[in-house]
Amino acid sequence: MMAINFLTPNFLTPMNLEQIQASKVLNQKPAEEISGTSQLSFADMLKKSMEDVSVTNAQTEIDIVSLVTGMASDNLHNIEIEAVKADLALRTMVSVRNKILDAYTEVMRITV
Repeated sequence: MMAINFLTPNFLTPMNLEQIQASKVLNQKPAEEISGTSQLSFADMLKKSMEDVSVTNAQTEIDIVSLVTGMASDNLHNIEIEAVKADLALRTMVSVRNKILDAYTEVMRITV
């Protein structure tokens, strides 16, 4: 199992906390309100997925730091579940990236 370094320098700045809170609000809106259309392009879906993974990882880091400092309101098992979710989201995003790169490589090999 791949280890994730949850403690990165300077991740608990006020700007990052505001970005996390703002992205949570954005995630609650329907896709039509965000993009102005009823259909999202592939690039928009990919970008939103990457942002979701980033928010999940940042929230997990905040939860772990709050647990270590004794300020956690959740139980240990809730934080553990969130950490596993963040790990799974990151692994899924890496797999999608690898598949996209494989597809791009295959298209570049096609002779016209």
